[in-house]
Amino acid sequence: MNRKIDFKYGSETHDKYHATGVLDCYEYAVANGIKSKLGNEINMYNIFAKDITFCMAMDKENNIGWGMSQHPNPHINATIYENSTLEMLEQFLDNNEIVLINTLHHEIKFFKYYNTPYSTENGMPIHWLSIVHHDSENLYYVENPDIINPDNYIYYAGNETVGVISKEYMKPFFDRYLLCVVVHINFDEPIIFTERLFEMLQNTVASFENKNLTNEISEFYGIAALEKMIEICSGSDGVCYNKHTEEFRSYLVDATRAVFQTRIYMKECLMVLSEDMPAITKDEIFNAFEPAIETWIMVTNIFTKKHIRKQPLLDKHMVRYFSELMLYEKQIIECMAKILDQVNETQPRGKIT
Repeated sequence: MNRKIDFKYGSETHDKYHATGVLDCYEYAVANGIKSKLGNEINMYNIFAKDITFCMAMDKENNIGWGMSQHPNPHINATIYENSTLEMLEQFLDNNEIVLINTLHHEIKFFKYYNTPYSTENGMPIHWLSIVHHDSENLYYVENPDIINPDNYIYYAGNETVGVISKEYMKPFFDRYLLCVVVHINFDEPIIFTERLFEMLQNTVASFENKNLTNEISEFYGIAALEKMIEICSGSDGVCYNKHTEEFRSYLVDATRAVFQTRIYMKECLMVLSEDMPAITKDEIFNAFEPAIETWIMVTNIFTKKHIRKQPLLDKHMVRYFSELMLYEKQIIECMAKILDQVNETQPRGKIT
């Protein structure tokens, strides 16, 4: 068996850490590279654990911003090789490295957004693809099924989660542009990844209702952000916000999608963690997270329809959903706090403070 091409990436039956599919393309590609080396042997979820706090920011011109709290991940390091070649990629794979590539993806036929020729006038495209294996003729890769064109997708015999594409087909793209990234992760002390998860839990709980108000920009976190969104949608504060542009609508659709994706990922992280924590069950975690996840998905779908119809996203109709989310987000925080309480009782390396 060759695990690199026989492992069923993303399969709920065979891949214990299948929820890595909701990560961004870079982390998703890194996760697949790790799986090609270790399969289910290491808890993948903790490596990519995130603070799931969302933040709403507003400047003095009443422009609205929305995003997720960001914390650098010191456990994932990368070496970038610009002006890479097919031969360099082959060498990295032969050295059993975790290697990602960026190339002219828009011109590659197995992508849904296939569009040739691709103009590079505004810069090179940015999308990361995990190459897990090669032989004399082909490259073997793992990609998110949501962006694959099934009509042009050839998979490895017996494993539909691994794509196959000839080096001869890819070389002209590589000759024009190929960027290789070799990822370095220390797997010798997996406790550091568990501690990363606990740190992200603590950050989320601590910023549950935070506000940072200044003359230049005001920031609202978690519940405070939802309260502010209710004010904006209801018009109760009497302020006219710059929130109806096409750019803002598109931005907010992507931002709310990131909110439910981080909750899906954290739910799966904690359900795996609960296997070693008798004080909380998988059902408790599922019930704490699922109402918020379903409602955020609903909000994202509503925003998407309104965006397509060129309608304002933040109107009185949304007050109901943000009000429900205040309750559901509190359930998530209570669940996280319960887990942290048990961690502080049992953590061998000292309390999480």
